This record gives sequence, structure tokens and C-alpha cells, in this order.
Amino acid sequence: MRKTLLLFTILSILISKTTLSQGIIIDHNCTDIDQIPADVIDDIQENIKWHYAHTSHGGQLTCGLEYLENNNTLLDVEIGFKYLPNSAGAFCIFDGQENHTYITPEGYWSTTQGWEWTHNVLNNNPEINVSGWTWCTQLEYYETSKIQAYLDSISSFEAAHPDVTFIYFTGNAQKNGINGYNRYIHNQMIRQYCIDNNKVLFDFADIDCWYNGEMNYYIYEGDTIPVQHSAYNGDVCGHVNELSCIQKGKAVWWMMAKLRGWEDGIRMNLKIFLEGPFNDTGMNTNIAADGYLPLAQPYNIAPWNYIGTESVTAIPNTDVVDWVLIELRDTTEAQYATGSTMIARQAAFLLNDGSVVGLDGTNILSFSHSLIHNLFVVIWHRNHLGIISANPVTESGGVYSYDFTTGSEQAYGTDAQKELSTGVYGMFGSDGNADGIIDINDKTSVWVIQVGTKGYKSGDMNMDGKVNNPDKNDVWIENVGSNSQVPD
Repeated sequence: MRKTLLLFTILSILISKTTLSQGIIIDHNCTDIDQIPADVIDDIQENIKWHYAHTSHGGQLTCGLEYLENNNTLLDVEIGFKYLPNSAGAFCIFDGQENHTYITPEGYWSTTQGWEWTHNVLNNNPEINVSGWTWCTQLEYYETSKIQAYLDSISSFEAAHPDVTFIYFTGNAQKNGINGYNRYIHNQMIRQYCIDNNKVLFDFADIDCWYNGEMNYYIYEGDTIPVQHSAYNGDVCGHVNELSCIQKGKAVWWMMAKLRGWEDGIRMNLKIFLEGPFNDTGMNTNIAADGYLPLAQPYNIAPWNYIGTESVTAIPNTDVVDWVLIELRDTTEAQYATGSTMIARQAAFLLNDGSVVGLDGTNILSFSHSLIHNLFVVIWHRNHLGIISANPVTESGGVYSYDFTTGSEQAYGTDAQKELSTGVYGMFGSDGNADGIIDINDKTSVWVIQVGTKGYKSGDMNMDGKVNNPDKNDVWIENVGSNSQVPD
């Protein structure tokens, strides 16, 4: 169970923005509620009825919701202690059980009486469609078998109430030493269960530990153990300060938005053509059809040095042309979109109609990032000149779309793309050494060395799976002197 700080950070990044079909993990990355559209907030207030049971630590969530409401009346919340409010235009919460407000494990899931209380609330309030209970300090001293009993109990509630979404929680991260270590191990057990079984997890502990991009931690017997950040120390509500409560409240809104199907981040609908495989109407798929296309992204080498782990067990469909590397840059104008403005990269599949899709071979790309200025998108390919959008990519209906194929001017620079057929444009082919310039070096250091071979070769300028004279004569010769105009 030993975890380094690096591995824990990577885990947090990987699981923080999971889609509903894969479960939902709510952590410190899920607190920017300015991303949530107003109509989604309205939808939550109209359609979510939450049964929430907790001890004092759990009060951080309800206090946070009230603090947010005080600062923004659109975030209207109505909390009923021991009853479900009926307040139009408000997010309505049943706080506690029908006879108590301070709810220990025994009052929600760990005893026959607790089960009865929970079932009664749900049976007597059929409008409730979300339920959950938060820990106090039990994870610091419980045995592992007790954690399993918690997981089994919530699972039994799910079976008994299929129309209710049950929220799993990790415990708070206030203690250090052996108590903090035990809590961390048990939190990891809950996290892994939720990941493995596509559950909804409110990662209370993770939110405790992060502030302003920094995770607080201590070392226990050589292990790196996350612990509550000092920025949250205080005892205004639930044993923390107002800031910590607000973070929890924001995460609640984010969680409910995800439950209502909201897709956060940046969803990209892109269209591009490569000169090499272009056939007047689309692109050939020879490389994939002949079995040469690798199952893992090929951009983990210079000059890209992309460390993403994108891979598949099989090429997802017969329309795949090749891998491309998509890069997002956030700035005011294309001329300022240098490498320093990059906010995300992702390897993806290019289909024969020019569509760029994810690893399933069907869906558009999704990035878990937000913007400060304007969005510009860069397209890299292993033997074509890279391009960047000349204009900011615009959003409509939650999707950012950009079609490079409709004109040379769609790519930043002068004649940055080539006309492949009348009115159809694409990326210049034959940059065999991927240095951004098509010159004699692409012939002598790549094509000459590879000529006569087959496979996934950068010297295969027309991408038919063979390195031969047509690559040199039909693609490279025509393009000598061209260069990428993506800002460095």
C-alpha cells in the first residue's frame, strides 16, 4: 500500500474527471463552479432531492452550500433538518434522519436500526433521488473489515432503492501520525472500490489536502501521506474554516451537475486532412488495414516527447488513418500561442473523413481543463507539417469545433496548408524528420535510409505502408521549402 507523492498526484489527476458511465469521482479538481452553466444549476434545483446524513465533519458541506448561497443567490439551497423541504427554485436537502440530525454509522448503515432509519427516509420521501453519509473520524481506528461492511451496506441500499444514487465518501484528512496513516489506507480502499465498481465518490480527504495547486502531506515510515492543508485550519464549521467549507460546497454543486449529465472541461470536434493519404474525397487507411498501425501513441519521442499513455488493445474501427497529437493553447491571439501557452495534449485517432476521435474510435475528444483567454488548437503528425488554428476555436452547445479543411487561412500563417483538391485543404506531407521544415534532410536522413521497406515508417510520405519512389516524387519534391508556422 505504499504510495509516493507523485503516484498519488497522478491518481488524483487520472480519476478526477470520470464520466458518468464510468462512475464519478469528485475531488479537488472539481471546485471551479464558474464552469457550470446557469441552466445546469437550475436543472439541479429542479430535479435533485438529496438525503444527506452526517456528524459534525459532514456539516462542512452544508455550511459551504450556505456560504455560497450568501454570495450568489442563484445557488439557492434549502436545507430541512429531519424533513425534505419543498421550495421551488432551490436545491432541496433532507438533512439527517427522521428522528435525528447527528448521524453516526449506527444511524445510517452499520446497524439494523440505522438501515431501518435510512429505508424509512427513502420510502417516505419518494422524491429523494440521491442519498449519502459522511464519516467523522472512524477511518482512523476502524478495522478493514468494518470498511468492507460500509461498502457492502451502501451496495445493499443501491439494490433496495434502484432509483436512488448513493454517494460514497472518503473521510476527512485532519490527523497525522499512525491515525492519519490508517485513515489514508482506508480512504484508498474506498477509492479503489468506487473506481472498480463505477460508483459515485465524494473524495472528502482529497479536497482537504489541496490548496492553490499544492497538496499538503507528511512522511510516515517512508510513506507520503496526504493531510489537511493549513489553509483550511480553523473551527468555524465542521472543525475547519470557511474556505474549506466553501470548497466542499463547490464540489457538491459539481457532483450534482455531473449526476445530471453535465460534461465539464473542453470537448473538441475537429476536422483535418493529411496530404499523404488524401484521395480526393477522404483519406486512405492502408497503414491500419495492413496491420502496421501501432496500438500505443507514437509521440513519446523527440521532438514531441509526449508522455501520455494512450493505447488500445485493437484498432477500434476500419476508418482509422493514423494517430495525431492534439495540443491546446490558451492565449489572446494565434501569434502569441507559443509553446508556453500550452494547457493540454492528447493523442487521438484520425478517421478517413477527417474527424479526430478518442480511443473508442467514435467519440470526440474531451479535455479536463478550463480557459482563461481564447482557445487555439495545434495538430501534430509524425511526417506532416504541424498547424495551429488561425482563429480562436469557438464553443456552441458545449462543444468547441474547428474545421481546418475549408481553407488555407484556417491555419495560422501564410499558405500554412496545401490545397489537396478544389476548395479542400490539408497538412503538407513529407516532413520525415519532424523538424518543421521540408528540405533535403527529409530525403537523405529518412527516405533514403528506409526506401524499399514496409511498415509504420516516417519515410512513407503517402502513407500506403511502403517507402518507395512515389513518396519522394509525388509528395516530397512538391513540398520542398515549406515549413510549419506554429509559433515556437
